[in-house]
Amino acid sequence: MEKKNPPFVPSPLDVVSKMLSIVDPKKDEILVDLGAGDGRILFSAARDYGCRAIGVEINPRLIEFIQRKISSTGLKNIKILRKNFYTYDFSEADIVTLYLLPENLRELKPRLLSLKRGSRIVSHDYRIPGIRPDEVYLVKSMEDGRYHKIYLYIVK
Repeated sequence: MEKKNPPFVPSPLDVVSKMLSIVDPKKDEILVDLGAGDGRILFSAARDYGCRAIGVEINPRLIEFIQRKISSTGLKNIKILRKNFYTYDFSEADIVTLYLLPENLRELKPRLLSLKRGSRIVSHDYRIPGIRPDEVYLVKSMEDGRYHKIYLYIVK
């Protein structure tokens, strides 16, 4: 069975802000966004928290968009990689951010669970199948008017 990449659906900026406030990245931490899309999580994390932000994206147009934005902002703590998140080694991440479908999360689950102890995983709208989240937040976005769930997992 072929692994399917999810469609690009951007998280509303107020949801991104809440996701990042929950995991509270530190300057010496590495945040990895699997399926970085237009980079909104990366830019918010790098600008507002000063952490190293690494985006993993397969879509060349989105990568080009992020690269242009990195150049225009001058932020030095963002990197975008043209990689498939199914095969990319994100084991050094302190924080992993996700807005992926349940089937993507199911496939990534063993690698997410093998992150170092204390690593935080924050998932927008979808739970990692078979894992109980440490915390669940319900956020009403002022951007799209709908409720979004945010799931926090702390690797034990």
